[in-house]
Amino acid sequence: MRQGLARRGELGGAGLFVFAAVAICAPVTGIASELLVAPTAVVAADNPIASAAGIEVLRRGGNAIDAAVAVGLTLGIVNPFASGLGGGGFLLYRDAATGDVFALDFREVAPAGATRDMYVGADGELVAGASTFGGLAVAVPGEAAGWEAAHSRFGALPWADVVEPARRLAADGFEVGPLLERRLADDSRLAEAPGLRSTYEGGDGALVTAGVALERPDLAWTLERMRDEGANGFYSGPVADDIVTAVEAAGGVLTLDDLASYRPRWVEPVLSQYRGATVYGMPSPSSGGLVVAEVLGVLDAFSLERVAYTDTITAHIIAQAFAHGFADRAWYLGDDAFFDVPVERFVSAERRAEILDAYDPVRTLEAQAYAPLVAPPADAGTSHFSIVDAAGNAVACTVTINTSFGSHVLAPRSGVLLNNQMDDFSAQPGRPNAFGLVGSDANAIAPGKRPLSSMSPTILADDDGLLGVLGGSGGPMIITETVLGIVQMLDFGTTADVAVSTPRFHQQWLPATISVEEGSPWRDLDDFGYTITPVDHFWSALQIVWRHPGGWQAASDPRKLGAPSGY
Repeated sequence: MRQGLARRGELGGAGLFVFAAVAICAPVTGIASELLVAPTAVVAADNPIASAAGIEVLRRGGNAIDAAVAVGLTLGIVNPFASGLGGGGFLLYRDAATGDVFALDFREVAPAGATRDMYVGADGELVAGASTFGGLAVAVPGEAAGWEAAHSRFGALPWADVVEPARRLAADGFEVGPLLERRLADDSRLAEAPGLRSTYEGGDGALVTAGVALERPDLAWTLERMRDEGANGFYSGPVADDIVTAVEAAGGVLTLDDLASYRPRWVEPVLSQYRGATVYGMPSPSSGGLVVAEVLGVLDAFSLERVAYTDTITAHIIAQAFAHGFADRAWYLGDDAFFDVPVERFVSAERRAEILDAYDPVRTLEAQAYAPLVAPPADAGTSHFSIVDAAGNAVACTVTINTSFGSHVLAPRSGVLLNNQMDDFSAQPGRPNAFGLVGSDANAIAPGKRPLSSMSPTILADDDGLLGVLGGSGGPMIITETVLGIVQMLDFGTTADVAVSTPRFHQQWLPATISVEEGSPWRDLDDFGYTITPVDHFWSALQIVWRHPGGWQAASDPRKLGAPSGY
């Protein structure tokens, strides 16, 4: 049995384990991420077309917010399985001149017609698939309003100039990427969504494949209205009519009033400290900011640099912090407009001390030890991108339509693919959702309420200014991969390409298992009492921009075949 790593201050000068070098495992995909070092500005997105779109805007004098709008709209075209105008997200913006960080919540909300038990059948059981497929799964989209809110407050270029590149791409066509081909081929419910399938069929009726040119005149029409009318062109008029008609036909309750009444909201970011850096994250209804803060607060008590990142002890320490964080997530987090979220629990020294006191250096605990009991599936939804502009302004933004291709409801005239974000509520408190996540009454369904999210856009700063911008996709794995990225960069001094490429592990309290990615070094975690679930490939992806002597280093996760761009 391996011994555990003592906490900071307990060892004096030596430490239980000291390694001369940090071992780095091979990229999990067999494809190494590209490391880009750019002196002036950089965009790291999970599609190279989107990264290039952001850089185009920056080169024309736009700032990080202008680029964010262009990148986000482009991702909805080229990676429609992950995000788009039918979804929502969270954005952090750091102003280089002042150092202030602003947080924008444009998360989807439950329609006015939603009810607490809308997915529960007459037998008291959940109706299978009702919260993930079809019209009843659709929450009110927030992305269009989010882009307008961010741009109207901080953008530099005219609104039309940052929307037009995406409109032009949709109208003129783009080259289908291998990831879109794969997601279409792997989608088991595409046959049940003929409108969606026909959008991605060639002349022979077969699904499009990588390398072919695909035009989206329907989305171009919608983007033209947004370009000329702002978000109002989405939330009212013919686009709104088209969306509501499609959702109603698919059995949903979304109305024109729901669309017209949607508002994004500016909120205060979550602040925490790690290794001397200030970490900024999103507050509720994102669980990411608070859980990341709690986990990092615990890890800050350990001298992780004294062992290798690839050592099982390192994984054990981090996994224990994950388990406590996700247990607290399940019981205490929901939309703070409806529920009194105990923020201090996640950031306080008292809670950190409780977790450290419970830590067993050689053994994981039973699930009940983390919280009263109330293998996450593969997810292809969600996109994250990180941007730093020429002035040093930064954006961390995560957008989603939830699971792959969302609800599969496509509005035919506008081309808007609608989310299935209603599944992120606790349809029955205490019962797991599509990601295996359990929630309490804090995340129960209510009209106008925002569902809990794992999205974790993160910005780090230190005494020298902006340090890093990162975040990811992959459901609850977003939280764990974000923490692992920060640990690799700050504790082990890896480069961004290594941090996004190496194998990862995931622990979310329930189910009581630890998922370990193929190619990982953590083969003996069962010695610590863990039930290991081997995973060939995580459907999660991390995008990192980090300070570098040459300017900025950036890398996009090879799991989603992304690539950064910069100048």
